[in-house]
Amino acid sequence: MKESIVELIGNELVGLFPNVQINRENRKGGFEEPSFFVQKVDTGVKPELFNIQNRKYTYQVVYFPKVDRPNEDMESVEEILLDNFTSLKSYATIRNRDFKQSDDNTLQMTFEVWIRAHEVDNTPKQENMKFKGGIANGN
Repeated sequence: MKESIVELIGNELVGLFPNVQINRENRKGGFEEPSFFVQKVDTGVKPELFNIQNRKYTYQVVYFPKVDRPNEDMESVEEILLDNFTSLKSYATIRNRDFKQSDDNTLQMTFEVWIRAHEVDNTPKQENMKFKGGIANGN
């Protein structure tokens, strides 16, 4: 995978909120408002046959709203996310979204990204085949 899932999440958020800063690491002095903070919460793996794994990644996105009218801003952002933040384009569907407005005036969204992962088989494949034979009862 060339991009990490966090980068894919960031790309989706930039598409929805082009003028809002998106952070992956904590910032000294706190976050600007408005801004997003994206972090991975948990990873689950369920092995299957033939070296296939079902992986479940859990992420949290925290939105720090505008200082003036934070409740109105959080409700607006939540509606935009509900309507549009449904998949990571060309990668996976976003599942089990859960929203919570916390007491510290942040909007918290948790969700899961499920994928089926398997090893890439780079062993050489049969390139050609020599055949000696004919058709039964044939000419």
